Amino acid sequence: MKNFLYKALSLLLALALAVSLAVPVLAAPVALTEEDTTTSEPITPEVPTEEPEEPAEPETPEDPTEEEPGEEEEAAEDTLVLEETNCTARIGQYQTLSLTAPAAAVKNGETDVSAQYTFTYAWMDQDRKPLSEEISAQVTSAFQGQITALCTVTARNNDDPDKTLSASCSYIIDVLPGTVLGAQVEVSAEGITLDQLLDLEGKHSVLDQLTQGVDEDPMTPAIPGLTHVEFLPDTITGGDAGTLNVTAGTAYRLEGENPLSAVTFTPAAPGTYEIHFLAYGDDTCYGQLEIVVTEAAPDDGAIHCGSAGFTFNGSDFFHSDDADPVESIVFGAPSAGRLLRGFVKGSGIPDQGARYYTDSAVHGDYHVSTLSYLPAAGYSGQVTLPVTLTTRSGQVLEETILIDVTSKTVSDYFTDVTETTVGSWAANAVDFAYECGLINGIGGDRFGPDASMTRAMLVTVLYRAAGSPEVTITTNFTDLDVGSYYYEAVVWANVMGIVNGITDTTFSPDGPVTRQQIAAILYRYADAMGALSQAEGNLNAFTDKDSVESYAVVPMTWAVGRGIITGTTDTTLSPQSHATRAQVAVMLHRYLIGQ
Repeated sequence: MKNFLYKALSLLLALALAVSLAVPVLAAPVALTEEDTTTSEPITPEVPTEEPEEPAEPETPEDPTEEEPGEEEEAAEDTLVLEETNCTARIGQYQTLSLTAPAAAVKNGETDVSAQYTFTYAWMDQDRKPLSEEISAQVTSAFQGQITALCTVTARNNDDPDKTLSASCSYIIDVLPGTVLGAQVEVSAEGITLDQLLDLEGKHSVLDQLTQGVDEDPMTPAIPGLTHVEFLPDTITGGDAGTLNVTAGTAYRLEGENPLSAVTFTPAAPGTYEIHFLAYGDDTCYGQLEIVVTEAAPDDGAIHCGSAGFTFNGSDFFHSDDADPVESIVFGAPSAGRLLRGFVKGSGIPDQGARYYTDSAVHGDYHVSTLSYLPAAGYSGQVTLPVTLTTRSGQVLEETILIDVTSKTVSDYFTDVTETTVGSWAANAVDFAYECGLINGIGGDRFGPDASMTRAMLVTVLYRAAGSPEVTITTNFTDLDVGSYYYEAVVWANVMGIVNGITDTTFSPDGPVTRQQIAAILYRYADAMGALSQAEGNLNAFTDKDSVESYAVVPMTWAVGRGIITGTTDTTLSPQSHATRAQVAVMLHRYLIGQ
């Protein structure tokens, strides 16, 4: 029975479906052709039985320029915009790279409102340790690889100090094997090639420095397998000093097309020309070439120099076309200043009447190019230097060399060391320290003479003056950055007993040094170098002598007696005042060269 009912129901459903499929589906009216109009009945549309709805009133669009009463348009916010937020750079190992913060502006919509703000900068290294609070920072790495630096720019509203904006730029720096090449040349209308352009000592050409290195200077190693060099013209500084005839993207080779030996520098004006380059050999090496251009000396028979003195050359005495050329010289004592042999980084061995040879040292120990003359710190005037010359035939001649020493009031390298700043008393010392590679600038062409000298900076200067000895030990100081420019210097100075920590485990590298601390550090440095003289004199001329702490009394007496430190006035010593970079340069100059 159930099966019957089920079959009947299924049949009814099938029948209903068939009926529904047979009913035509209404669709949109179809346009009729001319043939259709003659045979088809017109279709009468159904008339709706309901009243049509009244059409809605069209809405009037709101006037975008009108506002409801009491409402104001929301003001645009000030935004700090940096020209760049990610930068890349390259540097050579142990070289110092100056990074400059990107250009910053505060915008309100399209309007520049930067004048309403004061900008400050905070640089940090990859370990989040502070580097600088200036617009630029210097980065040095003892390790090859990749390092980073971060610059945070803060804009503080001048009328509302609580309103601040900040943005950051990150710098990715590739540290490659590095080399530093140096040369010195006088102003001239004629160019000089790299294989003729000599270093400050007149011993090594720029090309020799690249291919052979300089044994006594670890900063100038030979480039193994050197094939070619690519100069980077966008890194040029001091372009007014001269012109190097190179173009970007060109490979200058040891052999073949575009020979490196034909690259020419034309010195135009006194100053320092610097350009960076990439040297390709067994490894890619990042280098910098620095050429010091000096004023052409007047032809008056005298040797002209500044506070950094000069190094003799064999060509000063030996002339191959002479009938009886000079082969050796013995120097007497100069009327002012000192003669130092092997002068490097501000120090050397005092000459004591040794014999120097002009063409080669096969007959003795020393070539004349190993001897330098250094004026006394702050000296200006003419110096007489007696010499005894021996010719090839054995003839002995007694002569006197005249040396004109010019004192500077303006730095040749830094625009912020002038007569109106600290130039009148510090320009000689600043340029001396810079030319000796002891103290660098703070970025661009600025020295920062009034900035405080930090403990790390001072120790690094003395480490360089000592020849940057190799360091193979570690330290207990926990606040030192292992990859920083000062790390090896601090470790070395601590082991040598030159500096102590603030505590057993902290050194405080960024802490500023005081005048009495500098006296103590220089005193210990002289002792470590075996050059400590007896402390002479007293501090009785200074009314604040009792403010010198006990640990610094003997060093301060020694420093004052040697003329290394003088009073800040005729009657005050200011032992606990912080020392500036310019003051330290002067103290260091006096210590290394003497009064």
